[in-house]
Amino acid sequence: MNEMIIQTNQLTKTFGKRAAVEDVNLQIRKGEIYGFLGPNGAGKTTTIRMLLGLSKPTKGSIHIFGKDMKKEKLNVLKKVGSLVEYPSYYGHLTAKENLEAVRRLIDAPKSRIDEVLSIVRLSNEATRPVKGFSLGMKQRLGIATALLGNPELLILDEPTNGLDPSGILEVRELIKSMPKEHGITIVVSSHLLSEIDQMATQVGIISKGKMIFQDSIETLRRQASNKIKISVNDSEKAWKWLLSNGHNAEMEKGNLYIDYSTDEKVSAIVEKLVKNQFSIYRVQEEKKSLEDIFLQITGEGVSL
Repeated sequence: MNEMIIQTNQLTKTFGKRAAVEDVNLQIRKGEIYGFLGPNGAGKTTTIRMLLGLSKPTKGSIHIFGKDMKKEKLNVLKKVGSLVEYPSYYGHLTAKENLEAVRRLIDAPKSRIDEVLSIVRLSNEATRPVKGFSLGMKQRLGIATALLGNPELLILDEPTNGLDPSGILEVRELIKSMPKEHGITIVVSSHLLSEIDQMATQVGIISKGKMIFQDSIETLRRQASNKIKISVNDSEKAWKWLLSNGHNAEMEKGNLYIDYSTDEKVSAIVEKLVKNQFSIYRVQEEKKSLEDIFLQITGEGVSL
């Protein structure tokens, strides 16, 4: 499972003097659902367009399936499916007829139409005109179109954007099933961390064109773990005492923060501080959500 599917090196795209994407180093392994996350305008779509050969990098390299996109773009893209922004379709045609139009262009086998309709759970709607579909169904049809060529890599740009809760759930569950059931590696972009948190195994966060985080979703969750805030009479002295006695502690704005998660450990720390003549004014739990972490590391948490 360590095979690298996408690897970029200092990937950069400039428009005039402005860098939309700057020195981005993506590392995406086989079988992952890679959540590509960032605020609107951060550079996600520009990066995706370069990965798909729709935009030429100003600098840097892209390797997909170990092949250089500059030299082997056509061979690479034969194994890549994509849905960028909203899917296009013919509203008066049925789901099957829409897929047939694309199938002929890419010369996929006819049997593939029923296969992809089954994957996206639209088999029962195959003969309905698409103009009667809900947004979620249209998005699933767009994913079915991206799957027609039997890709090993699927790139989805904001696939749940504009959907109602039911449509979001449909698309999310579909994405989560693909690596295990069909062996497809997925890159899914979003500006919503809560959405990525529910389906991704790895996360890359881009802000103002630069990658600022790339690791597992579990690593990101650990950063959002609860902390215990202790208000004490001499915070700096108490902080130094805790550190010198082997306790992990932080000090911020005159308060101590410890990571101990059990009541017993917190109680023991407080008892030791009191025994060493520190006055404890308040002990409280502070929770950081994943959204808090996202806003913090992207610098987007500034009040309007």
